[in-house]
Amino acid sequence: MLILYSSDSGNLGCIPYLLIILKGHIMSLSLSLKNYLSDLGLVAPEQLSFKFVKLLQAEHLARYSFNSLAVVMGEEVSLDVDAISQKIVTRGLGGYCFEHNKLTFELLKSVGYDVTLVMARVLNNQEHDVPRTHRVTLLTHDGVTYLIDTGFGANCPIAPLVLQPNLLQRVGSDVYRILLKESGEYDVQIMKDGDYFTLYRFDLAVYSDADCLMGNFYSSHYPKAGFVNNLVVSLKNADRTVTLKNHIMTMTHQDGTQERVLHSSKELHQVLTDVFGFDLGSVVAEHLFDRFLADKLVPLPSDNMGKRVTS
Repeated sequence: MLILYSSDSGNLGCIPYLLIILKGHIMSLSLSLKNYLSDLGLVAPEQLSFKFVKLLQAEHLARYSFNSLAVVMGEEVSLDVDAISQKIVTRGLGGYCFEHNKLTFELLKSVGYDVTLVMARVLNNQEHDVPRTHRVTLLTHDGVTYLIDTGFGANCPIAPLVLQPNLLQRVGSDVYRILLKESGEYDVQIMKDGDYFTLYRFDLAVYSDADCLMGNFYSSHYPKAGFVNNLVVSLKNADRTVTLKNHIMTMTHQDGTQERVLHSSKELHQVLTDVFGFDLGSVVAEHLFDRFLADKLVPLPSDNMGKRVTS
């Protein structure tokens, strides 16, 4: 392996990308993508392999949280890959599908994999007319096409799914299948409570980053969009899935599922910092609690004087 650092002829410093020559294949890794790879403890493969793709997806989901924090805090969600890397990798703030899957796509593309951007409609087991607000990746390797998703929260597969209709695919503790509709669209389903639950639907049309800009704007600005109206955070690995949706934290592992109701901003702050690893101040937690948790909690009973009964 030969690594060449490219420098500007008029500048002694190196410009932020690497040219890596691997057995005749030249790939260009920006500094942002290099940091992403390094942060996951991975190195670029000397030969393109399916093993690397599996490791990338699993390590990404285990390390970087899926969340709506930027949206609910009123921040603009940039889809520039350098900005995404800075937010997710450097600052550890996570993000949602347009950020996670963009970062993964750009790395796989730069390394040399055959990847295609596709857009999906999130259905959550309901047949209704919704826009395409989910970005995923199709990757073809050794003649097999896989669905790669690092941005669908608690229901996200932790490994690639083979794009083969009706094939039951066990990934960690979850079972998935992909259905081919008569319309030519594909439904991605997960087994829940003994039956299949449709997560999202995609087709094989040609999409570009412009389509992602539209979906991202809708997801982060439309008043009725789910991410605008809910505080959502999740982390997932092979052993457990931890999810926070507003006032309820759910932990799922091999022994079952546990739920915890958060009753105060102090509890919310503890979960966001200790469980999900955010470096957030208590003032932020108080703001989030007042907006997304307080009105969902059942009030404690009060005595005749209007005082809340706590014991």
